Amino acid sequence: MKRLFGTILVALATFAIGAGAVSAQDREPVDGNMTVYMQLGGNPGGPATLARELGARDAARILDINLVEQHSQWNPQRMLQQANEALAAAPDAIIVMGHPGTEAMTAFLNRAKRDGVTVVVGNNNLPGSGLSYFGLDNYEAGANLARLSVQEGGLSTGDKVVVYGAFIEGAPGANVAQGSLAALDEAGVAYDKLQWSNEAVQDPSLAVPVLVSYLESNPDTKAIIVPGHGGITAFLGKVLRDSGKSAGDVVTAGFDISPAAIDEVKKGYLTLVLDQQPYLQGFMPVMAAVLQKKYGLGGLFLNTGGGVVTKDNVDLIESLVAQGLR
Repeated sequence: MKRLFGTILVALATFAIGAGAVSAQDREPVDGNMTVYMQLGGNPGGPATLARELGARDAARILDINLVEQHSQWNPQRMLQQANEALAAAPDAIIVMGHPGTEAMTAFLNRAKRDGVTVVVGNNNLPGSGLSYFGLDNYEAGANLARLSVQEGGLSTGDKVVVYGAFIEGAPGANVAQGSLAALDEAGVAYDKLQWSNEAVQDPSLAVPVLVSYLESNPDTKAIIVPGHGGITAFLGKVLRDSGKSAGDVVTAGFDISPAAIDEVKKGYLTLVLDQQPYLQGFMPVMAAVLQKKYGLGGLFLNTGGGVVTKDNVDLIESLVAQGLR
């Protein structure tokens, strides 16, 4: 009886192994045969979008899928419109940016779920949605930017700072700015809030005369902090030059590496740049969308905020910037 029982166990084990092997061989491959729509932010090839584009395209090439790129000039209403346009095309997955906010995108999310379309979020989260997200913890990123500005600039109580950003509740970038203000409050550094315009968000050069005018009216300003806009950050050197300031006269800090920003860091007109590694914000959401659609693997989160660029390490990554990878 023991021999018979043992024989049965061996037979069952052999069958299970064989069945598992067949199942693995017959499973749907993760690559190929998919269409994914992806929101990439500003303008095609722009300094704030290029690395994200390259990351997304690399992932799409590796997985052999059809990637449809969408650019919004960072307009939240356009992002919401694009999400609905993508849904109307009935793709396998859609990668959105969360700038319109969770409430504004709820109807879209409900329709996508009903239609069986996978949704992944990149760059700016949709709090409470439970969707896979790849980007910064925005509030903490803003706080980190301010803390680094205080540290690198040697700022202290009594110094005056201007924070140029979004301060309207619920507006894109508002939680980043809130983080910066909280960190300055904690450090005891005084600040003025200067609200950026929608026009300056879409055309960062329009921020230059606004900030020049502020510096002329407030010549004792020790620092300019821009929480959350790479295009405007890249113009901070021009702001100082147009104001008659020399490199290092005013601490300048903002988001996103670009060739222009790197050049300003090397010249000393830009003190520090927070690096949110947009290549990962392109590559990882595409991977996640495919894995979730094919294998049901969701609920992923990756904080892509990888560090800061200053004069001390700028040469190490300049070649990657030239390739559009950082």
